[in-house]
Amino acid sequence: MVWTAEGPQGNEAAKIRWELVPYTRGRGLDLGCGPFKAFPHFIGVDNGHHWGTQGIDFPVKTCENLEAFADKAFDFVFSSHLLEHIPDTAAALKEWWRVIKVDGYLCLYLPHRDLYPNVGQPGANPDHKHDFIESDIQGIMGRIASGFDLVRSEIRAGGNEY
Repeated sequence: MVWTAEGPQGNEAAKIRWELVPYTRGRGLDLGCGPFKAFPHFIGVDNGHHWGTQGIDFPVKTCENLEAFADKAFDFVFSSHLLEHIPDTAAALKEWWRVIKVDGYLCLYLPHRDLYPNVGQPGANPDHKHDFIESDIQGIMGRIASGFDLVRSEIRAGGNEY
């Protein structure tokens, strides 16, 4: 396991910020951003539950429901360490995919099941509903997202990245 409780917490997106650049040009959402949007041009969407509303451009009750946004309205949707908190993963991903333009990107940064304490284990985040590996997300996207094509997938286990 890579993650440790003593390591830096919060602003996980900063760990991959520069990796996002090729996939986050144009107009897009940073779902579950808290006070730390990855880049200023991202539209920060969050419920303010953990951090308050600082840094949030568009407060929502839940990031699973993006009904305020039109179909294919964005060039990208980015989410860091949010999907594992959502009970219905497939419904959330389907909704996120709905607002992405053709040839747009869904960028997910998730704690890896093998590098982080799993649901129900000591040290696990009590708010997590799921533990993911790459094939979990690929399988869901293959079922719900017409035109889905995996561009990049990696396991990031350096330092305190998980």
